[in-house]
Amino acid sequence: MTTLKRLRLERELSQGALGALLGTDYMTVWRWETLRSDPRWRNVRKLERMFGLPIEELLAPVPDNERAAVPRRSDARRS
Repeated sequence: MTTLKRLRLERELSQGALGALLGTDYMTVWRWETLRSDPRWRNVRKLERMFGLPIEELLAPVPDNERAAVPRRSDARRS
């Protein structure tokens, strides 16, 4: 999991919702989160402003001990 995905989940955004905010689609966001491709420059700038972190940190892997802290959508619906 990348920091981008962790932050997206913390804000309860789907890949499609984040993609719509950036003018792209969910598959593009999925490719970034799985490190299959890098965002284009215009999206790099938008992501950095949106999350307040440089792109190097957004695409960095999240350590295993931080993964458990991310609320899952199914957990949020139960409460």
